[in-house]
Amino acid sequence: MENLITEYTIEIATPECFPETEVFRTRLHLKNDIREVLPYLNAALKNTDYYHDTAVLLWENNCRRYAFRPLEIAIAPITDRKEAEALAKNIVSEINDIWNRRHELKPDYEGRKALPSVLEIYKLLPRTNCKECGYATCMAYASAFREGKAELSDCIPLQQVPYSVNRECVQRLFS
Repeated sequence: MENLITEYTIEIATPECFPETEVFRTRLHLKNDIREVLPYLNAALKNTDYYHDTAVLLWENNCRRYAFRPLEIAIAPITDRKEAEALAKNIVSEINDIWNRRHELKPDYEGRKALPSVLEIYKLLPRTNCKECGYATCMAYASAFREGKAELSDCIPLQQVPYSVNRECVQRLFS
């Protein structure tokens, strides 16, 4: 086994915009450049957004945000140094594991497809404000649907024949 990350230092700081907070962020300053593993991390981890040209991978996991850069990994939020050290150890182990399994993975160089806007979704809805979906307006439903808080089937009029083309268009927006 060949570990990609062998040495790092940990820095803990408060977010610049909230200096009085009790929630912190941590940065792992890496000795070795990890840019080569980023496409493999993108392939192996869920909920990532990858920017190949700038060598940045963003990942959300267990209510935390990770930002991977060639010589740095940022993690937020954290509550104290002990938690930072545990998270650092776990993510370094995960990266080294993926690096050692890279021959089994197909690297993914694509970023996450941007979600359609609420307005794009709204324009495809019946726009009756019937409230059958449980929301006061079709705009509110469109917003909830975009965020994954509502299902396409919740919009009863959209399930009817006159709106079948619109329904298919909404589905294509998310495929």
